[in-house]
Amino acid sequence: MWLENNGTARRSPYSAGVPEGPIPAAYRRGIFRAKVNAHELTGTHAQIECLENLSPGSMVWLTFTGLESRAAIVEESAAFRIRLRFVEPFHPAVLDAILQGRLGVFH
Repeated sequence: MWLENNGTARRSPYSAGVPEGPIPAAYRRGIFRAKVNAHELTGTHAQIECLENLSPGSMVWLTFTGLESRAAIVEESAAFRIRLRFVEPFHPAVLDAILQGRLGVFH
C-alpha cells in the first residue's frame, strides 16, 4: 500500500503548533462572565474578542478548557479587542498543549 506523506496530512507532535482558529476561553470581570475567543496567545500575553472595552490596568480572569483561571491585566483595548498580560506566565509545555489542542486529551 502506498502512503503519501508530504507533511501536510498531519503535524509532528514536536512542532510548535499554531492554532487554525481562535481558542475558546471563558472571561470573568467581577460578576460579568462571557465566552470569548483568544487570539495571538503567547506565554505572557493574549488578545481576546470581548463585548467590553476596558480601561488599561483593569484585572480580568481568563479560563481555558482544562485549566484553572488565570489573572490578567488589560494592556490596551480598542474595537472590542483586548490585549492582556498574564500575571503568571504559562509554562512552555502548557502553552504547547493549549496551542496544539491537546488539553483534555489523555493520549
